[in-house]
Amino acid sequence: MVACELFDTDTYNVLWLAVGSSSHRNLPVPKHWNSVDRPHVALVESAGDRVFCFLLSQPSENNGEMWVRDLASVQGNVLVEVKHNNSDYRYYRRDGQNWTMIAEKRDQFFVDVYQRGSYPIAVATLNDNWSAFD
Repeated sequence: MVACELFDTDTYNVLWLAVGSSSHRNLPVPKHWNSVDRPHVALVESAGDRVFCFLLSQPSENNGEMWVRDLASVQGNVLVEVKHNNSDYRYYRRDGQNWTMIAEKRDQFFVDVYQRGSYPIAVATLNDNWSAFD
């Protein structure tokens, strides 16, 4: 567990309240690990006035594949960060049995939050690093 320095409760609430742009039965997670992109899957939770992140993935020691926790067992309304590479972060909310994509970062200066459906609102980032794990 790590306290998410880049997620304050206001940022968490903006993501939590986003309508989302698409719904997925299975969360699209990275399958392969490499030390340049450092992909990961992380749970983002709020408790009081702090936001915490928990890694749900780790690189396999044997063959460059990435182990990801069985996300079907993740219950309740939660936010998940999926990092594919340094310019592709996506944020999902668990809605029942589906995952709704609520935001994505494809640029170092802005995060697109799907506040009103498929048309994103660009939110400026304070620095070039939006993830708590980089």
